Amino acid sequence: MDSGDLAYLAGALLGDGYTYKGKKKGMVAVFTQKNYQWLKEIEKIIERNGGKAWIFKQRNIYVLETRFSELINYNPIKNLQRFQGREKIEFISGFFDADGGIPKHPERLKPVTPFYYVQFVQKDKQILTVVKNLLESFGIQCGRIHKYDGKKDIWRFFVRANSLIKFLKMINSRHPEKKNRIMIMLNRLLERQTR
Repeated sequence: MDSGDLAYLAGALLGDGYTYKGKKKGMVAVFTQKNYQWLKEIEKIIERNGGKAWIFKQRNIYVLETRFSELINYNPIKNLQRFQGREKIEFISGFFDADGGIPKHPERLKPVTPFYYVQFVQKDKQILTVVKNLLESFGIQCGRIHKYDGKKDIWRFFVRANSLIKFLKMINSRHPEKKNRIMIMLNRLLERQTR
C-alpha cells in the first residue's frame, strides 16, 4: 500500500466519510459526495492498492463503499507523528478535497479582488485543529477556528491571505472540480503579485 495514497484516503474519509459494521458486509468505509468523478478517483486509488470499491447513487448524492481493510483499520490521528512530509500533504489534500472550500468561480474574480479564500469546514472541531496544526507546521498561516453555524454546531477556519499561494502550490488535489479551481485561483493570485 502506497503510504501517500493511504494518507489521502484517510483524510478524505475523515471529511466526507464514515465506517460502519454491516450484518453481511462486515466493516465498510463509506464516502459520500455529489461529484461522481471524485469518487471514481477514490475508487482508482483503492483498486491500484489492491482493494475493491463500488459506487451507487442515493437520492441526490453518490456513495462509494469499500471493505478495504488497510483504510478501515488505519487511524490517521494516531499515526500523525509517524507521517513524513509527503504523507502529511496527502492527508491534508484528502481532507481538503472532502471538506475544503474555495470560490466556485475564481475565473470571474478580478486579479485585484480581495475575495480569494481557502476554508476548511467540519463538525468535528478536534479534526479541524489537527488539520490547522499540520498546515501551520508547513508555515501556512491560518485564522482561528470559529463557529460557522451556531445552530448546527459546525466549525471552520480560513487560510490567511498571505499563505494562499503557498497553500495552493502545496496541495495535491485529486478532486476534478477543485483541482481546476485551484489552478485558476493560483494563476490569478500570481498575476496579482506581478501588478
